[in-house]
Amino acid sequence: MSDQDFVFGSYPFPPDKKRPIHIRGELIKNFIYPVDVPHFSDLNQLFVSTDKLTVGTWQLGPGGTYNPPDLHAGDEVYYLLEGTLTEHNPVLGEFINVHKGEALLLPQGGYHKGYNFGQGIMKVLYIIAPKIWLDQEPPMDFAGENMKMYKGKYNARLKNYPQFPQWNIHGTTDDIGRWPVPGPDCRKEPILFYHITEEKKLLNVHGTEYPMLIKFFVSNDLCHMGEFILPAGGTGSRASEPDSHKGDCCLNVEIGPITVFLTETKKAYDVQEGEAFFIPEGVSYQLINYTDHSVKMIFSIAPGM
Repeated sequence: MSDQDFVFGSYPFPPDKKRPIHIRGELIKNFIYPVDVPHFSDLNQLFVSTDKLTVGTWQLGPGGTYNPPDLHAGDEVYYLLEGTLTEHNPVLGEFINVHKGEALLLPQGGYHKGYNFGQGIMKVLYIIAPKIWLDQEPPMDFAGENMKMYKGKYNARLKNYPQFPQWNIHGTTDDIGRWPVPGPDCRKEPILFYHITEEKKLLNVHGTEYPMLIKFFVSNDLCHMGEFILPAGGTGSRASEPDSHKGDCCLNVEIGPITVFLTETKKAYDVQEGEAFFIPEGVSYQLINYTDHSVKMIFSIAPGM
C-alpha cells in the first residue's frame, strides 16, 4: 500500500477512543488495490477499520480483474450491491457467479480473485474480521503457477481434490453464530467458499411489539453480516426496538434514508443511501423509518451480536 491518511485497525478512531459517528463525505476513504499495477486494480472505499472489523466497498469496471489473488487474516463476507461478481478460488479452481443481492463467505486463509464479466459496474460491500491483513501491507506472494483454472498450464502438478458435497439447509434461531457453517469448520483445509443466495439467507425477526426482519448472510464466531429491513407504517413512525451489540457495528444504508437514534444520548442522525454509521460495542440504538417505503441497512458486526 502507498502512504494513506488512515491506518487499518484505527479508523476512524483508535481502539481506546471509539464513539458513534456518521460516516459520509470525506470520512469515506478512497484507495486502489494494488497500487503498483493500476491497470490490474480495484477501486476501494473504506468506511470503518477498527481492532474488531474492517468494512468497505470495492468495484471493478466491465471486463476488470485484479492481480495478484488476495488473502486475509480474518473471515471476509461479500454482499453484491451492483452487477455480477465471478469469484475465483485459485487453489481449488472453483468459480462462483454472485449476483446483486447475494452474498459470499470467504473464510480466513482462502486465496481469492474477482472478475467482472458484465457490461456494467460490479460493486461489493464487504466485512473482514478481525483483521484485514497481518500487517498494513497486503500479501503479494501468490504465484501464477499455483492458480488452478480451465486448461491451466500447471494444473497437472497441483493437488486434485474430491468433489465436495453441496449444502442446502434452512436455519433456525439456534443457528445464529454458526451460519452457514460453524466458523472453525469453514476454515479447515481445503478452504471452500460459501455462496449465500436469497434462499440460503438465515431469516429471523427482532422485536415482538415492533418487529423488524433480519436476513443473516453469515453469522459465526468472528463476524456477522446481513440485512436489517424496517417496514414503513404502524402507530406513528416505524422504529426498531432498542438494541446493542457485543462487538463493533457498521450500518450501511442500501435503501434509505434511515434515522439512527442513540437511546442514551438522545441524538439522531439522518443517514442517506451510500452512507454508513459506526456504533461501538455496547452502545444502544434504534432505527427509525420516516419514509413511505421499506428501508434497508446492511449490518456488519464483529465479533458478537
